Amino acid sequence: MVYYVSDFPDGKLKGKPKQIGYFSVIDYGGNVEFGENVKIGFGVVIISVSSITGSKKTDYIRKPVIIGNNAEIGSNSCILPGVTIGDNSTIGAGAVVTENVPPNSVVVGIPARVVRQKNYK
Repeated sequence: MVYYVSDFPDGKLKGKPKQIGYFSVIDYGGNVEFGENVKIGFGVVIISVSSITGSKKTDYIRKPVIIGNNAEIGSNSCILPGVTIGDNSTIGAGAVVTENVPPNSVVVGIPARVVRQKNYK
């Protein structure tokens, strides 16, 4: 696993995953925050800064990534800048998360979409 602050030395990494797979990268140049009991699979990429801006007239996108308590992130997933993953959510393997994930959700795909809500009754 690699923690990488990119070109923004003022970026902050708050918290620490309970489990993280090999070959995972966390770029916390735009700040990354982990809740309690977060599990991360192999080859996951979490980026809080991106120079791929699409049609925006800026050199980069720099937004914090927040990962809630008890979240599970499947292998080879990619979490993009500005995303918040809610408590108790699961990200399917290979998903590309471009938008916020509600609590107690399961998301899969490219781009990631909610496929079901977890029921804790």
